Amino acid sequence: MDLNIRLSDGLLLRGYKWSPSGEAKASVIMVHGLGEHIMRYSDWATKFTSAGIMFQGVDLPGHGRSDGKRGHIKNYDQIDEMLDILLEESAKSYPERPVFIYGHSMGGGIVLAYLIKRNPHIKGAIVTSPWIRLAFPPSGAKVTLARIMKSILPSLTQHTGLVTEHLSHKQDEVDKYEKDPLVHGRISVSLFFSAVSSGEYIMKNAESINVPVLLLHGAEDKITSPAASMEIASRSNKITFRLWEGGYHELHNEPFRDEVFSVIIDWIKSNME
Repeated sequence: MDLNIRLSDGLLLRGYKWSPSGEAKASVIMVHGLGEHIMRYSDWATKFTSAGIMFQGVDLPGHGRSDGKRGHIKNYDQIDEMLDILLEESAKSYPERPVFIYGHSMGGGIVLAYLIKRNPHIKGAIVTSPWIRLAFPPSGAKVTLARIMKSILPSLTQHTGLVTEHLSHKQDEVDKYEKDPLVHGRISVSLFFSAVSSGEYIMKNAESINVPVLLLHGAEDKITSPAASMEIASRSNKITFRLWEGGYHELHNEPFRDEVFSVIIDWIKSNME
């Protein structure tokens, strides 16, 4: 069913909620990555509902069907408010139901920073391929332009330069991404610096994470840094880390996705009490 929320600045964020056929054992709130949208997770969501778990999320500002300039998020305060609202509504509707937050890529970085800043009342978080650091630094020209424009025109967007073949070993998944009309390849100056600053914040404060975290990263990820994930995992006794040999960026779209799901669902079940 459709799931819509409105932020205090007036932006309407549109999303979707997938419910199991019977009573849900737990709820998962998904935060997607840069350039994509929540409906890219529809197949993945059905795996959760088949296991009796509700799966929900909204498109970030400037993404998918949500309001805002494509690729532009003013700052991460908007996203923190989004998660505050989703968690509050979940607690109000299902007060006894265990809740987990799940973030992928930029969404993974968002979730990790949120855990540190807000210390939310949840059972845990699943984080895959988080943007803590990029696997390869962006070009000097792009960074220079971004620094110049940061205070002049923060909503200015540039192409991300994403190489779609680095998303998954499955060509059909790459093709679907490239043909998806709701996917975009833009990032604004303010969003870029928010993501970079957030990654630095996570690195400095990982030991402040107070809820269990399952952190998964592909060893061959050429988009976000597996080494950065390993580093923060070494700094927190709350993080269970697994490096997936041969894995690209989207572990949920790799040929071994069923194994990835089994690891996630077993971890959720072990942290529901």
